[in-house]
Amino acid sequence: MEDAPRRNRLDRASDRLIALGRKLSARGRDLLQHPVRVLIGGICILLLAVALPLFIGGGARLHSAWMDWRHDRAVGRDWVRSTATVQQVRERDGLELRLSYRGADGHLHRAQVLVEASGSEWVDTRLKIHYDPANPTRVDLAGIAEVSPLGSALVAGASVGAGLAALILALGIWRRRRALEDSAHPLRVLRVPLAFAAVVLALGIAAWAVGTVKLRGWTGVADRLGHQFSVVFGDMLGVTVPLVAFAIGCLLTAWLARHRHHETHEGVLSSAHRLIDRAAGYVPSPEDLQARETGEEKGPVPEEEPEGSDGTVRTG
Repeated sequence: MEDAPRRNRLDRASDRLIALGRKLSARGRDLLQHPVRVLIGGICILLLAVALPLFIGGGARLHSAWMDWRHDRAVGRDWVRSTATVQQVRERDGLELRLSYRGADGHLHRAQVLVEASGSEWVDTRLKIHYDPANPTRVDLAGIAEVSPLGSALVAGASVGAGLAALILALGIWRRRRALEDSAHPLRVLRVPLAFAAVVLALGIAAWAVGTVKLRGWTGVADRLGHQFSVVFGDMLGVTVPLVAFAIGCLLTAWLARHRHHETHEGVLSSAHRLIDRAAGYVPSPEDLQARETGEEKGPVPEEEPEGSDGTVRTG
């Protein structure tokens, strides 16, 4: 009896790929037979896609707040106080100041510092500063444009809370996907994840409001809310409203086309359908337009010669 041919790695890899393709095709046929599963999976993927950038943005804000807190600790512990004189000022994403001051050793030092234009303090020619004795060019203004690490961390609560709420909702939907397929009331099935997500989102918004008040005052909350609402309203006018109007128009047209016996009906929709029919009667059909274009391209059709003519041209 002859030995069976030995299979190499390429044969085994091809067998695995074929088995994987069969498994995926069977899974795809199963999903086509159950479209609710596709909808549930799409919602979970969408929530995860929303949660990821929110977590990244909130994490970046928290990291910035942590670095500001470490900087404040280093300034209060190691840096030296002094008084500087403003030599020059220029505008560049705020106000950039060129300062000159004398350190504890009596030497004259020069430094540059950037002040945000959103500050509410007046900048005088003589400013109190803190400078790094190891690097005299590093200067921090005292009492002007001071950062608040706690406020920055609380402001990040909105992004973190919204991302965590989306993640909780996605996990809750995925864990209850079997019950959602068979339930006629999906909101009852999702009442616990919805409650947890709402609580987390409310805590994040509350933290954002407290942090905004700490950074910009009470008017800062109204300014930020007004800015966000203006952005959302502009997006709705530019994208959402045309899409919704297009969808409503398609549905209305399909409904009117299905119910063609509108002549015997009364009401706004029947009147609108009759008006559309009358307007359509005045517009030439595509066949008429095509016939006209074809006739123009071919030019005028010559008259036929009478029967019995020999083709000669006679005059007189």
